[in-house]
Amino acid sequence: MSQRIIAYSPNMKGDLDDDYTLFEDGSILHEYDAHRYPGGYNLKKNYSIQEVNHEVKRRLFEAAKLEEKDIVKKLLGLK
Repeated sequence: MSQRIIAYSPNMKGDLDDDYTLFEDGSILHEYDAHRYPGGYNLKKNYSIQEVNHEVKRRLFEAAKLEEKDIVKKLLGLK
C-alpha cells in the first residue's frame, strides 16, 4: 500500500533536480541529480524527519497545501 503524499517541494540547482516529498507516515523521499555525468541523474534517498535540516523542513512546509499545513507542521516539529 502506498503512502499519501502530504507535501512536495520541487527545486532546481541550475539544471539539476533537488526535490523532496513528505509522506503521511513522516518519511521523506529526496529525488535529486548529483551531477551531469552518467550515474549522476535520477538518484533517490529516503530520510526520516530527524535526518533532514531545517531548510528542507521549511521547504516542505511552504510547499504543503493549505489544508495540509497543520499536519505537516506537526510531523516536522516546526513552531
